[in-house]
Amino acid sequence: MALKLQEIDPENDFPALAKCLFESYEDPPQKFFHVFFPIHGTGDEARNEAIKEAADRLKLWHTHDPSSYWQKVVDEETGKIAGGALWNIHQQNPFENPAPSAPTWFPDDGSRRFVEKALENHSRPRAQVAQKPHLYLFIIFTHPDYRRKGVGQQFMDWGIKKADETSVDFYLDSTPYGRPLYEANGFTYLEENINIPKTENPDEKWKEIEDKVGPFTFWLMCRPFSAKKSSEAE
Repeated sequence: MALKLQEIDPENDFPALAKCLFESYEDPPQKFFHVFFPIHGTGDEARNEAIKEAADRLKLWHTHDPSSYWQKVVDEETGKIAGGALWNIHQQNPFENPAPSAPTWFPDDGSRRFVEKALENHSRPRAQVAQKPHLYLFIIFTHPDYRRKGVGQQFMDWGIKKADETSVDFYLDSTPYGRPLYEANGFTYLEENINIPKTENPDEKWKEIEDKVGPFTFWLMCRPFSAKKSSEAE
């Protein structure tokens, strides 16, 4: 099986990337995924609509964000996407003048307020330590059919090389499932981020998504550029 790392075709790849993304985070199910890519409703039709919305939104984000860089790993025998990764290559401090944005993929009700707080909590640790040019791995996923075949490591190899070539630190927010891969590639923990959005007067929509998502935890991790130089010196 030949699995090849490629830059995506932004005009054509987002529907397949979004489908692979959903299938990856649904097996095993990860509750936090609903914050970023919700399914509004039940059944196959609602899920298909959610995948289409995700594909359109990912393409829009990519088009309007100069730091965005997408990759895919492709099974050359079948043409199927085995995994994907969204990088943010920050050549300046991204937190100096952040552009305001609302999670419009939720209705304008308590569910959106919940997600606004969740996204704010999610970005806070990196905003405190990475106010400088850096490389950030925003999204990474491997389809269940292609796990333990080196897909994630191909993304890691590219990211490490890119960070070293540009002399920047490499950050990511890790789920429990990703930790072994990142630890094996020299990443260290900076902060455990237990995400529990709070409000004084939660409405029914807030409570509904709070029950569905619950508290979720990421670990901010970093591979400092200096780690490479130090290892070479030894």
